[in-house]
Amino acid sequence: MSEPVILVTGATGNIGRALVQRLSSAGARVIAGSPSGESVAGAPGRVVRFDDPASLKTAFEGVERLFLLLPLVPGKVELARNAVDAAKAAGVRFLLRSSGAGADPQSPVAVARLQGEIDQIVIDSGIDHTLVRPNSFMQNFIQFYGGMIKAGTVYLSHADGRSSFIDVADIAAVDATILLDPQAHVGKAYTVTGPQALSAREALDAIGAEIGRRIGYVPVPEEAAVASMKQMGMDDWTVGILSSLNQVIANGWAAEVSPAVQQITGRAPRSFAQFAADNAAAWR
Repeated sequence: MSEPVILVTGATGNIGRALVQRLSSAGARVIAGSPSGESVAGAPGRVVRFDDPASLKTAFEGVERLFLLLPLVPGKVELARNAVDAAKAAGVRFLLRSSGAGADPQSPVAVARLQGEIDQIVIDSGIDHTLVRPNSFMQNFIQFYGGMIKAGTVYLSHADGRSSFIDVADIAAVDATILLDPQAHVGKAYTVTGPQALSAREALDAIGAEIGRRIGYVPVPEEAAVASMKQMGMDDWTVGILSSLNQVIANGWAAEVSPAVQQITGRAPRSFAQFAADNAAAWR
């Protein structure tokens, strides 16, 4: 019996690229899905455009297991409907949805409500599924805050709120474990986090210890963060979603520490201190 075909959408992004690498290393029949259709880590590429339902029919042809990661763009819920409808029509037998911590379609918090609405679309599809809900990425300190860290001072509207940051590699390890043997995980939802919750100040201290200098941290009002995002040209929908995420962190709602990484992969998630040590060159 041949190995099932696994399509990883968002394959050129943080989680997707690491996941394709893990699945390929495990000998899985993996296809890297992205708008460009490029090959990733030796896996063949396939064009996936969520805003084009007709193209999704071709993209999902022959796929038995689907990793669904959607871009953070206006109309994301409609893109999710397109993807889930196409998966159902194509006969996809298992769908792993990359969601977000705190997802709840009834939440008053915009980002949690958005993730929860999309989760509900997956649940209602009738396709066997698992929901993986990661907390904030450690990699944000490189990709989004790296310039400020190099300059010496980080400005965030997170106050003293703690978040159980998780390394993208650990998210990919959880996703790969599930996709390679989904049966034990069907119908389950997992919040995945790092091993401890840290404030921005504590996380920056861990980075500072590795690069040999203290990094300043200035908590800014959320109104100032919103104004800054608008000055950068972000649309109102994206500003609203990111602002709600800031408020989640500032209020301490992202501080939950989950055992899911250990339970699913058999090993503990990477600590922020280890992440800082391994990536010190990024901030020098």
